[in-house]
Amino acid sequence: MLLFLYSLLLAIASLVLIYASSKVVHSLEKLSHFFALREFSVAFILMALATSLPEVFVAISSALEKTPAIALGNALGSNILNLTLVAGIIILASKGIPARSVIVRHDALIMMAFAIAPLLLLSDKVLSRWDGTVLILFYLFYLFTLLRQRSAFKERHNHVTKTEALKSLLGFASGVAFLLGASDVLVRISREMALMLGVPLGLVGILFVALGTSLPEIAFELKASRKGNSGLALGDLVGSVVTNATLVLGITSVITPIKIPSLTIYLSSVLYLITTLISFEIFVRTDKKLVHWEGVFLIFIYVCFLLTEMSLEYLR
Repeated sequence: MLLFLYSLLLAIASLVLIYASSKVVHSLEKLSHFFALREFSVAFILMALATSLPEVFVAISSALEKTPAIALGNALGSNILNLTLVAGIIILASKGIPARSVIVRHDALIMMAFAIAPLLLLSDKVLSRWDGTVLILFYLFYLFTLLRQRSAFKERHNHVTKTEALKSLLGFASGVAFLLGASDVLVRISREMALMLGVPLGLVGILFVALGTSLPEIAFELKASRKGNSGLALGDLVGSVVTNATLVLGITSVITPIKIPSLTIYLSSVLYLITTLISFEIFVRTDKKLVHWEGVFLIFIYVCFLLTEMSLEYLR
């Protein structure tokens, strides 16, 4: 009965995360119109930060609750999920995503390097405050590389009144408040479920918290692809992976260093992440677009990942 209640609360917290993230994204877009920001600036907010806010807030909550392993599992799980299930769904929904752009290929290579960076820093079983600082610097470097691409984007000229801008500002504030509350509940419930089921906190983060915090990305990217803007969906995916690997883990380890008892707990997740990164990089570089069979293959990897994690937990 208690497990059912925890599962219900976990589902409710995830739905609140979706609602709050959508509210924040919508508010930021309205504010960008009011301040006449470049289309690129809007895209960056959506891609590199806004849809990753659940992961950021879960990271902060888990660090403050002294359970940074949840943030580590969440970051690993979210990146695997984004590059497999989410990418596969978007490719199938869009009937292929163009990948001939030099910018797309460049960003995919940076994504691969930054996604592997925290794994290398974890080789000593600790992500220290120094390591966290390095990861945050990597994120700032990613921002810099995006800003260098600004000439490829046009100015926005949508008119938004001061009243609408004020409403958007209030909407942004309320959305952030909901994100904070839902993230805190998600972390606390995940910790209790881990204790009840006798499973590592990191595994709960990989399998359950990652799915909940990735729902905004799924919702946004599907919406973008249905509107024919599959490029923005792909950009959001790349930005989310980079944000999870650098900013999310960086903030967590700066607040509370992440210490893991053994690398073997995350071994299968790390191997799946590396396999997925290599596959995604090959797909982007070998074809002019990400096609149907590649989407199916990525979804297949996620199914194998889930079965592997569940089997390993059963053997433990």
